[in-house]
Amino acid sequence: MRKLIPISSVSIVVVAAVAYWMWPNSDANSIPVRQTTAKKQTLVESVSAPGTVEPKRKVDVSAEVSARILELPLREGAVVKKGDVLVKLDGRDLTAALTSVEARRDGEKFRLESERSRIMGTRENLANSKAQLLRQSNLYASGDVSKQALSDAQTRTKDLEAQLNAAEQTLSQLQKAIDSSAAQIEQAREALRRTTIVSPIDGIVTLLAAEVGELVMVGTMNNAGTRIMTVADLGEMRLNARVSETDIARIAPGVTAEVFINAYKDQPFAGKVEEVALSRTLEKDGTSTFKVLVSLDLKGKVIPSGLTGNVDLNVASTDGIVVPSQAIIDRKVEELPKAIANDELVQKTKSTTPIVLVVKDGIVSIRPVVSGASNLTDTIVVKGLQEGETVVTGPYRSLESLKEGDRVKEEEMKDGMRMNGGGGSGGGGGRRGGGGGIRIG
Repeated sequence: MRKLIPISSVSIVVVAAVAYWMWPNSDANSIPVRQTTAKKQTLVESVSAPGTVEPKRKVDVSAEVSARILELPLREGAVVKKGDVLVKLDGRDLTAALTSVEARRDGEKFRLESERSRIMGTRENLANSKAQLLRQSNLYASGDVSKQALSDAQTRTKDLEAQLNAAEQTLSQLQKAIDSSAAQIEQAREALRRTTIVSPIDGIVTLLAAEVGELVMVGTMNNAGTRIMTVADLGEMRLNARVSETDIARIAPGVTAEVFINAYKDQPFAGKVEEVALSRTLEKDGTSTFKVLVSLDLKGKVIPSGLTGNVDLNVASTDGIVVPSQAIIDRKVEELPKAIANDELVQKTKSTTPIVLVVKDGIVSIRPVVSGASNLTDTIVVKGLQEGETVVTGPYRSLESLKEGDRVKEEEMKDGMRMNGGGGSGGGGGRRGGGGGIRIG
């Protein structure tokens, strides 16, 4: 008679656990990996550049006459309409100068009228002298007067002609002096008008650089004048980007862009290139850049002037099957299974060939591919992969070690959530600075 061997509950649990781990299709034997789905999308090739946000319309208000500030009715942040008074300067000296020039002009007008009255008498005397000379000439011809009488008449006529010529010269000079005074008066009046400065645009006072009582100076070619304030239209902003000289040939007006402003994280703004500089700018660090002005679509949002940011300038786009760049790895051709090594997409003339690890029903298969446009974020697969197929994107050690037929499962995060995507596929891929590249459109 056989003896029954008692089996404890602990032994049963151990045996069951061993069977679970040894079972080939068990999830416990699956390697945790990150996965994503290949999608048909547009990869936009872009050039990135740093820049500064500035208003499209901005006016630095400076004085056109040297004087002290009497009034500053508006402060920083004030809304301004075109024609509003921004600054009033002390115009007392200019008023005095205007009065002086007007008085000099009036004196010259009085002298002109006096000379005109005097010259009329000279003209009458000259006319009488000429008539007398004619009579004396006739009498001398008939022998009724002496030659001395004729000579006296000729001398008097010449003297009167000289006087008339001098008087006419005086009239001309006085008229020129009056015209000069009139020009000076107009200049003085214009200078006086410039003591009141009005806004040439609608906008906001973004900077107030002077205060009441300060003396403002007019600028010269070598010395900038006193800037009193800045008025800017913050409704139309643009990014003044500094594009590397190696990328400038690919930029032209009309190119679309995506602008990332540091103060507005994760809130990109659409943009379009307005102007491209035709001459380079030498930066302080010795590098050469070209100024590119990119208009911003703020969608009604008001942002401050002077913010820094970066722009992605979209210079080309390609449609295709997109996967994260890290999903495409190089495998040695000699290590591939024979059936895969004979695939037409395998680069047999090289020691390695690009492949992706395709996952179907939890099983890995090695798939040779031909890649296209790419950057560190995303890559277009030209051949070898279909839209909707799942590929392994990480971790790197798994990408290097997985073989044909291995079983995998989705890697879980610490909070128990499954990893989604794994590398940026379909997530935009836009960078916020540095270099050019490709991004998902």
